Formats: sequence, structure tokens, C-alpha cells
Amino acid sequence: MKNYLKRAAMCFALILLVVSCAEEDVLVNNEALNTSNLAKKIKTPGFADNNMVLYWNEKTELVLSAPGPQPSRARFFAIIQIAVHDALNNIKPKYQRYALLNERRKFADPDAAVASAAYWAIKGLNRQGAFAANLETWYIQSLATIPDGESKELGKTLGKNAADAIIAKRANDGLLQVIFFTDLLPNGVNPGEYRSTLTALNWIPQTTLASTRNVSNWGTVMQPYVIESNYQFRPTGPYPVTSNEYTTDFNEVKTKGARVGGIRSADEEKKGKFWSENRPSIIWNHIVRQAIENKKLDAWKTARLFALMHVSMAESINSALNGSYHYYSWRPETAIRLADNDGNDNTQGNPDWLPVLSETPTSVSPPVPGYPSGFAAYGGTTAEILRLFFETDKTSIAITTTSTHPAVPVDPAQKPSFQYSSFSQAARDNSLSLIYNGWDFRKSALDGEEMGRQIANYVFNHHFRENDE
Repeated sequence: MKNYLKRAAMCFALILLVVSCAEEDVLVNNEALNTSNLAKKIKTPGFADNNMVLYWNEKTELVLSAPGPQPSRARFFAIIQIAVHDALNNIKPKYQRYALLNERRKFADPDAAVASAAYWAIKGLNRQGAFAANLETWYIQSLATIPDGESKELGKTLGKNAADAIIAKRANDGLLQVIFFTDLLPNGVNPGEYRSTLTALNWIPQTTLASTRNVSNWGTVMQPYVIESNYQFRPTGPYPVTSNEYTTDFNEVKTKGARVGGIRSADEEKKGKFWSENRPSIIWNHIVRQAIENKKLDAWKTARLFALMHVSMAESINSALNGSYHYYSWRPETAIRLADNDGNDNTQGNPDWLPVLSETPTSVSPPVPGYPSGFAAYGGTTAEILRLFFETDKTSIAITTTSTHPAVPVDPAQKPSFQYSSFSQAARDNSLSLIYNGWDFRKSALDGEEMGRQIANYVFNHHFRENDE
């Protein structure tokens, strides 16, 4: 009798265990939205290599390579890379999400989510332009590499939701209040105050190409992504025109950056031309891609790095423009032409002086006030993100120009390139190229670079951080 009762109790316990497991399966299936067999289909949920992330980053770069205002390009790049980051981290929340916060699809296919996020973000921002047909082909080809089924469909839906979420979050970020125009900015009156650089030589008006458009209120109306305000990291300002430090910077750029009679080393000449020919968002995206090579990063880490980098770049150009119009400081070409009346006895004017890159009467310095340098901020912020992410400044990268300028050789083997052993070295060359081109004073370049570094530190330590779960 005792043995019978013992066996009965064991059977009853076994029945309870089976019922409990069945109930748990129902809960799991409900949570996964009827994805009953997905756990079997995906051997390692929450893992994927980074090939699809890199593929769509490359396509995003291609789409955004068309001429246009640098701040706009930085904004678009940031939004697209956030969409990819959020899509992956709603499959497995390894890192903090930004816009799509409460949509878990743990059995969604990561590659489908990445492709869908990038595709719908590009379309949602209306950035496809001349690549409209290509974009459809890229998306179809990407999805063709993924087995059909519930996992793939979940990934496609998740990616679109991630794109929709970040676009909605940035819908009222200030873009609609930005003033795009090609007219001349108001000229300052006192020494050191900005004078428009949209004219040169015989004062022929600058062309109306989109890349030259002025965005005078961008740094005021554009909402930050992570930092508290666009003036949070505003640098201290340019040197007083009558100071010894200003005189030193003045003479340096007057000598090295002159189109006629300039004194530059062959290395300085090459670096000035190299960095100026490349759009900052594009060339630094290339540098990040190179840094990723041989690091064996998974999709999540790669997407996080791109999000960190492009958000930091967007914050940096917003902040640089905020500072530029706050200080309203003149460019070297104006300073040198008007030096005889600047109140500094140690500066000598040259009314015919032009910067190196004034190849024609309508190719002049960037048409924005000269301090701090947004161009240098791009390099400073990206180099610092890379240093923080990889926990070292050391690297080994060969940077080849991405320029499509007619003077640049088509043959990849003949394109200009530079080898760098540290991220900070690349950032510093990026900054100093502005002096070699006659566009910026040293203080503007180095303060812009430092501002970019400070922004990178803030972004890295305040968002897209690793989750505990």
C-alpha cells in the first residue's frame, strides 16, 4: 500500500511538471507573438555577425554622398544609424535604446531588422534621391539572403518600427526652422568681426550650390540628441586681435595658407588638399569602418559604434555652428586683407591675399564665421569615440580619399592616402589642414577639435551604454 501511494505521488508530481511546462510554453509563445518554432530556428538568439550592419552603413554613405550642407548630412546619418542600433537592441537589449524603447522581438531575425531599419529610415527621410532604384534593389537583395518565415517578417516589422520611431522623435528637432540661404551674411564693423566670404577677387557672388548654403540659425534652433544644449561645450572664444597669440596665428596662416607665395612643405600641401577634398561625415565614416576591420565585432557592437560616432558628429556640428554665430569671428582671408586697420601693429595686411583653395573667384573660404571650426570638431569627436570604444588610441589604418573631384585619379591605386598609427593623429592632421588651406586660424582649429572630444566623452558616457540585463 505504501509503495502504491509513493508511486501515485510521483506520478502526480510528474503531471504537475508537465502542465507547468506547457503553461510556460504558452506564455513564451504569447510573448513572442505566436512565434512557436522560432526558438528552434534561431540557434543563438541575440547574436549576428556585423556584415549586414556594415553593408547598410556603406549604402547609407553612398546615398548621403551627394552635395549638400554638412549639418544636414550629419543629421541624416545619425538618424539612420540610430534606427539600426535600436532595431537590434529591441531583439536583445545589450545597449541603451534611443527612440524605440518598449518593443521586444527576441526571435526577430537581426539581419532583416538591420536592413529594414536602414531602408525605411532612408525612405522616411526622403534621402534616396538618384539612388531610388538602387535602394529597392539593395533591400530586395538583402532580404533574399535571409530564409523566409516568421523570424524574417518579425525583423522587417521591427526595423520599420525603429526607423519610424527615430524619425518621429526628431520630427520637431528644429530642422523646419533652419534658414537655408545663399545671400551674404551681415558684415561686421570692428576688427575681428566676420565679413562675408561669399565673394572674392572681383566680388563675383558665390554660386548657389547646395553645398555652399548658409545655415545661420542651425546651431540655435536644432535640438541636441544627448547633450544638454548646443552651447554646453562652447569654447572660450578667439584670441583678441591685438594679442601676441593672435599675431602668431595670423602670421602662420598668412604664410602657410596663401594661394600665391605660400610656404608649405610637400607633406602639408598634400594633407591640406587631402582633407579638404573629403566630406567630413564620409571620410570619418570610412575611418571607423577601417578601425572595425579585424576586430571581430558582432552586429550589436558595430551598430552601437556607428550610432555613437554619428550622434557625436551631429552634436559637434550643431555646437560648432552655435559657437560660430555667437562669436561671429572673421576668417583669415578677411583678417589678412584688412590687417592694416586691425589695431595690431604687428600684423601686416595684403588686400589681394587669397587662401590656397581659392581656385576660382567663386571658390573661397567656408561661408560661415570662423570660430570654432566645425570641420575640426568632426575629427576630434570621431577620434575620441574610437579611443573610448576600443580603449586605446593606437591603430593602423590607411585612409584613401573618398573624393570624386575631377582632379582625383579614378584608379584606386593612385588615389591619395595616408597611414596613421593613432586616431588622434588623424584628427590633428584633419585640424591642421585648415591652416594649410588658409581657411582657419590655429586656435579655431584646435579649439574645435577639443570641443569635439568633449562632446564625444559626454555622448559615450551618457547614452548607448551597456545594459545590465
